[in-house]
Amino acid sequence: MDILEAIRHRQSIRAFEKKEVSKDIIDQILLNASFAPSGGNTQPWKIYVLSPEKMKILEQSVLKQLDEGNTEKTDFNIYPPDMPNRFKDHIKACGLLMYDALAIKKDDFEGRLNQLKKNFSFFEAPVGMIVTVDKLADVNGWGHVGHFLQNICLASLSFGLGTCLQESWSMYPQTVKECVDFSDDEILWCGIALGYPDLANPINKYRTSRKSITDLAKYL
Repeated sequence: MDILEAIRHRQSIRAFEKKEVSKDIIDQILLNASFAPSGGNTQPWKIYVLSPEKMKILEQSVLKQLDEGNTEKTDFNIYPPDMPNRFKDHIKACGLLMYDALAIKKDDFEGRLNQLKKNFSFFEAPVGMIVTVDKLADVNGWGHVGHFLQNICLASLSFGLGTCLQESWSMYPQTVKECVDFSDDEILWCGIALGYPDLANPINKYRTSRKSITDLAKYL
């Protein structure tokens, strides 16, 4: 798979085969991802690869907070507080595709909640990772970490693996910090579910649309 094919083939995978991923493959993915560009070569990212035991502890800790209705102060907004329609329309369309694929109705609040909870089991992927950003990084530095994340997604495809970037973990930064034990110099950004895609699962069969070139680019 060449780089252009990988870019177009990448998608968020939310169901995985029950097949382990070797440490050697994970190391190769992370090594290649580390060649992402960053201003002044600051490389303001860290990634924590969790053992199955640590993944279970993290899942149970976050779901306990969620089930008890507890919220935590987040370090950033996943979506703008006052969201314009140009964002709302994309988010709504994306959600409809996912819930339609799973045959979860709009008024099935329990079904939607259960699907949300699957985020915190890393969608039962064999590998779960937590990504942090150095607190000293400004907005541009977060963009550099985005380069690193994209490299992980693309490198994973070379090994027949799929990924899902999960900003849902950022809803419980204190709980995740206690479980992962990252330093006070870091901010939790997201989790990554990694594994071999279950291509028979309907949640992996829908694809979201992309803006046209005329919508996203302007030639001057």
